[in-house]
Amino acid sequence: MADDSLIDPATRDAELASLLEAHPEAFIAAMAPSGLLVPLPEELAATGLRPIVGPKSLINLVVSHDQRTLIEAWHGALSVGLTRCEVRLLAAPDRQVRLHQFDLTHRFGVFVGVFTGLEEYVAAVALPHDVVRPRLITMRKDQVATITAAGPELADLLGWTPEEVIGTRSLDLVHPDDHERAIASWLDMLGTPAGTARRVRLRHLHRDGHPVWFEITNHNRLADPNGPCVIAEMLDISDEMAAQEAVRAAEQLMRRLTETLPMGVLQIDADRRIVYLNDRAARALHARLGDVLDDRYLDAIVPADRPAADDAIAVVLGTGNDADVEYGSREPGRGVRRVRANLRALTSDDGAITGAIICLADVTEDVRLREELRHRATFDPLTGCHNRSATMAALQDATAAPDGHAGTAVVFLDLNGFKQVNDVYGHAAGDRLLTHVANRLRMTVPADGVVGRIGGDEFVVICRDVAGPAGAERIGADLLAGLRAEVVDAAGNVLTPEASVGVAWAPCGAAGPEELIARADAAMYQAKKTRTGPHNLVLAS
Repeated sequence: MADDSLIDPATRDAELASLLEAHPEAFIAAMAPSGLLVPLPEELAATGLRPIVGPKSLINLVVSHDQRTLIEAWHGALSVGLTRCEVRLLAAPDRQVRLHQFDLTHRFGVFVGVFTGLEEYVAAVALPHDVVRPRLITMRKDQVATITAAGPELADLLGWTPEEVIGTRSLDLVHPDDHERAIASWLDMLGTPAGTARRVRLRHLHRDGHPVWFEITNHNRLADPNGPCVIAEMLDISDEMAAQEAVRAAEQLMRRLTETLPMGVLQIDADRRIVYLNDRAARALHARLGDVLDDRYLDAIVPADRPAADDAIAVVLGTGNDADVEYGSREPGRGVRRVRANLRALTSDDGAITGAIICLADVTEDVRLREELRHRATFDPLTGCHNRSATMAALQDATAAPDGHAGTAVVFLDLNGFKQVNDVYGHAAGDRLLTHVANRLRMTVPADGVVGRIGGDEFVVICRDVAGPAGAERIGADLLAGLRAEVVDAAGNVLTPEASVGVAWAPCGAAGPEELIARADAAMYQAKKTRTGPHNLVLAS
């Protein structure tokens, strides 16, 4: 900013005087143009304000999220001579305080920073601050790697004073496990032309015994006539190496964990290339690292399920949404197995989709058990007909169908003389008769009809999209004809099914399931009362 934008010195002096009078408990510091703190001038120290001591810069006092605000305000002070900003300090991170920065070089040769809003902070004169630890040590070595000079940062990073290490071989500071690499790097550097450098990462031992990682750049100055030496710049990379070790440990944990899981786990990138897979996934897919998850591995999926599997991969890589799919997969020697795949997207920090994790579990036995439980919950174990609850559910669906079909027919069938069959021929014969009746009904009922057993010798047949009462009556008559067509051989005894049938019909949506089945039941009882032969049928009015 141009010089004519500077606030004039008299105004700055007056602003400071007014601030100090209004806030006698404020904190004050002096800064060089670089922003680093310098000793407070005597006149300012005599004001009685609390001097800021300890940190190298005011930025070390501020929470990390507000450091940019402070930096921008500092540039403003350099440009116009006076700025104010709101920041949160490590001393009081839950509230904002005001920082005033003045260019007072015309009077004291320094910039001045004053914090107000901390008047009640009386725990100590010094404000808490981050300690900035040096990261770079510069050493000078001779041609046999003996240390001839070292920077003062050595004490902070390795616990030794420069005087203590002068005359020591640099190898003596290196972790024993890294000696071989240190020697190889030194010899490599000695073989390079003068003025070149070689870089190596080595662990050094702190005075207290813990390792410290450094990236050392050895500059070959052995041909310098004014002082042959090797200049070593040692950059502390302990944080970086610790982060790398944490990542490596996390990756190892993930790999070891996936090997213990009873499922296949693989990771693909955005191009469907396999970047990781555990042993189970490798065996299941017959795939290797670097392979692309393409038709070679997906063709084993049964054709009917292949589109769902392809869609799941496309969804997770295209949108980042989770996808779960179950499919059949042909396995040599094992037939078709059922597989459940759970796909989860992987993203970068900016939200870009970088790939996916896919977990593959063989759920063949689960599916078999699930189907068995569903079958048990749906079908009568003796006859294979729908049980009572499944029959009523089917009737509910038929009467409330949203497609508005023509109407629902219910045929209620009760066997005549069934108790006598059990009493005379035994329950095995009775079971044989029930099974026979169920088979005959299933053979005769229209293709979309449901045959249910709702009691000991009571059967209900449900048919959708029946045009009217006449059509329903015709279905009932066909069922009776089917029963009359064949007798039953029960342990040498010939049994002839006899039945009373009630038929009811209602347009779609005109009657509920309870009403419709009650009408068919009432018609069946009327048929039982009025029958003059082995069979009788009554159509409910």
